[in-house]
This record gives sequence, structure tokens and C-alpha cells, in this order.
Amino acid sequence: MKKLKYLVLTIITLLFIPLSVNAASGTIKVTGSSQVVVGNKITLTVTLSSSTAIGSWQMNLNYDKNYLQLTSTNSEAGGTMMAASSATGIKTKKYTFTFKALKSGSTTVSIDTYDAYAFDDLSKMSLTTSSKKLKIITQEELEASYSKDNDLKSLSVEGFELTPEFSKDVTEYTVTVPEDTKEVTINAEENDSAASVSGTGTFEVTQGTNTFNIVVRAENGSEKTYTVTVDVTDANPINVTIGNANYTVVKIREFLTAPNAYNESVITINDFEIPAYTSELTGFTLVGLKDTTGNIALYIFDATNNTYSPYTELKFNQLTIYPKETTETLANYESGTITINDLEIPAYYTSSDSRFAIIYGINVETGEEGFFKYDKTDQSVQKYDDEMINELLEKNKLYSYIIIGFSAILILMFIILIATRKKKNTKKEKHSETKEITKDLPEKEDKIKKNVEEESNKIEEISNSDTEEEVYDILEKKKKKKKKRKK
Repeated sequence: MKKLKYLVLTIITLLFIPLSVNAASGTIKVTGSSQVVVGNKITLTVTLSSSTAIGSWQMNLNYDKNYLQLTSTNSEAGGTMMAASSATGIKTKKYTFTFKALKSGSTTVSIDTYDAYAFDDLSKMSLTTSSKKLKIITQEELEASYSKDNDLKSLSVEGFELTPEFSKDVTEYTVTVPEDTKEVTINAEENDSAASVSGTGTFEVTQGTNTFNIVVRAENGSEKTYTVTVDVTDANPINVTIGNANYTVVKIREFLTAPNAYNESVITINDFEIPAYTSELTGFTLVGLKDTTGNIALYIFDATNNTYSPYTELKFNQLTIYPKETTETLANYESGTITINDLEIPAYYTSSDSRFAIIYGINVETGEEGFFKYDKTDQSVQKYDDEMINELLEKNKLYSYIIIGFSAILILMFIILIATRKKKNTKKEKHSETKEITKDLPEKEDKIKKNVEEESNKIEEISNSDTEEEVYDILEKKKKKKKKRKK
């Protein structure tokens, strides 16, 4: 199909070939990247151009199939042949060819046959061509060619001097700025254009130490970090030590983030007016402390004891809770800890794999203190209902008693059933014995009746006989005769 299409296009093109030759000229260029990695794709562009309108043209792209595989093109025939004509004339025509690199080495993509004809008089144009040399390398060769340069060419803080003076081999610098400075602008330029720099721009600063890191990433991925420490002068810093960490009290409100449900206020510390936040509901007074790296956080200030403790909030859709420790315990719960918003706090569980945990804290919006139920899945919290839990426990007890009662009834019925079956078996055995004993009675009864009849007959015979009886007088031992008696 492609061959037939190509043949038709060629015939159409030949129809525009004139018999005469003029001096109109044009160029054919092959452009694109000069390097590609084995297995990757590269797109080259073939451009036919002229200052004179072009009416028709035909060109063929030549490449080494051992190095490149053509995967797509917008040529008319779908291959390397480019042949067409224009009804209005054109001055530029572009074709794109996408290849897949097959193996490492060097190869050339060029135009091997070409013709173009002017639109006005159909004269043959004089064309010049260029080819494209490609270097095909492996991924390993590409990475080995990457630059390792991760140095800075320059580093500065606008309006201020670095200490020490900049050198690409020195990575740590300090800058001292006035007390009222609220922001600084850091500029840096990489030594190698193939490298990249991050950490530059305009940044807020607060009184005390502010640390900024400028990272240079070389073309091969290696990194170098330059550190600029900006010290905002504080003529009278209020230093605070909590544990082994050192802090300074923040004196400018703009550096603080206002907490939810607190009011802005001002308190006095070491004879200085310090911005603070207070709440009648929680009873807390919050001030800002900055650590040695420039990080600022709110702390609870106890004016009576002149102490500071971290202030943390657990923010949910419904409530904002300040977690607290408590001596109260929950019956039927296991104690443990839970991590919420990267903060580990005490908690209670019904089981280790329970979806819910009970925490203790203060609702900063209402001042209500007590237990709250936290849903680990939804990350939501609500007031812990102790009454509801107790009712549930009572119901569980009732259900337990009912189950025990039913179990006892079942056991009793089972015992009665066994006893009944045993009694039936005993009666059956006695009946069998009785039946065994009485089964011969009719036969024995017949024999007895027969014997009785025989004896009766004998007696009757004796009664009816006319023989004489002899009677002996046992005492006298004399024999007497009786007369015969007749019945």
C-alpha cells in the first residue's frame, strides 16, 4: 500500500517537472540533537526552504539501519520519501522523523536524492543540502560525561557583607543586620551552567540567629551546601534555657503566628514589653521563643515561676485541643501513647488494635477540660462520654448474666434428658425379664390343669368303685373289715 502511494506521489511530482532550467535556489537541512543514548528515541527535522515559492518537490532521507530504527514520521508515504506539490506555492516545508537508537557509535543522517521546482514557472531549483551526524552512546558513557562541578561562582546577601569574603571552597558564612531588619535577599550563581542552585531568594528574618542553606547540585547529581547565618542584632536579648536547649524571647509580633481562640496582649519580661497571647478559658499566656537555628514556636509563660513550657495544639475539624497530662485513670482501659501531628501524648485504649484512643486535654475554644475520644482512622476528635461507656458496660454485664442463665438452663435440661433416657432403659430391661419369665406360663398352666383333671378322675373312679376298704387300727394293730359301701 505504501509503495503504491509512493508511486502515485512520484507520478504527480513528475508532472510538474519542466523542460527548462532557471536559477531559483533553495536549501534542505537536517536538524536535531547530535547525541542520543542507546534505547532512547531522537527526532530529526528535515526542512526544505526557499525565498522563491516552491510548487513541487521530492526528497529521500538516508540513514544506517544498523544504528537507527525509524519509528514514526509525517512524510506523505509514511517512510523516508518526501514528495508532494502545492496548489498555491510554499516557501517552507518541514518533515519530522523519529528514530530509536540501536547501538553505540557514530552515524550520519542525510538526504541522498532530491528535486524541487518553482511554483511560478515550474523551473528546477538549485538546492543545497546538509546532513546530521549523530553520536550514540550508552547510559554509562552518558553519566560518565556529566560534570561534577557543584561549586558556586558567587554568593551574596543584598546590602550586607559576608564574613569571611566569598570563596567557592568556603561553605559557611555569617551576616550581621540591624535590629529592625525583617527580611533579607540571598543571591547565588553556579560555577557550571549544567549545575542547579536552590535556596536563594527573599526570606523573613527574626531577631537573633537565622540560618539558610544554599544547595548546588552538579550535573552528575553530587551536591554541595553553603550555609549563610544571618544575625539580627538584639542589643538586649532575653535568653531562655529549657533543658539543654537555648532560646531567645521574640520581641516582634509579626514574627509570631496567632493561635486559635487567643487574644493579643502585651506582657513585661525583664522590663521589656513582649507580644503575647492570652485566653481566659485555658488560663495560658503564650509568648514566642526562637531556637538557635531560627525556628520560632509558642510557649506557655508562667509569670509566677518565670518558667516556659512548650505549647502544642491538636487541630481537628470540630475542636482544637491542648493535650495535658493527668492523674485520672479510666477503668477497663489500657494506658499507652499515641502520636498525633508528630506529637506523642498519653492515651488509653480498649485494646492495642483499637480504632479509638482516649486522650486528656483542654478545649481551647471553650475551656472545657477532660477526656476526648480520638478516631485514628478519620483523625477526628469528640468529647469522651463516660456515661455512655458506663451504660454500655452495664448492658454488657446484663448480657453476660442472661448468657450464664441460659447456659445453666441448658445444662439442667441436658441432665434431665439423660436421667429420663436412663429410666426408660431400666423399665425396658425389667419388662424383658418379666416377659422372659411369663412366656412359659401357658404351657405350665396346661400341664397343671391336665394333672388336676387326671387326679380328679382318679378320685371319681375311687368314689364310684364297690371294693371294700381295709382299715387298720394302728394302735391296736388289728385288722378290721369294713363292709362295702356303695355310693
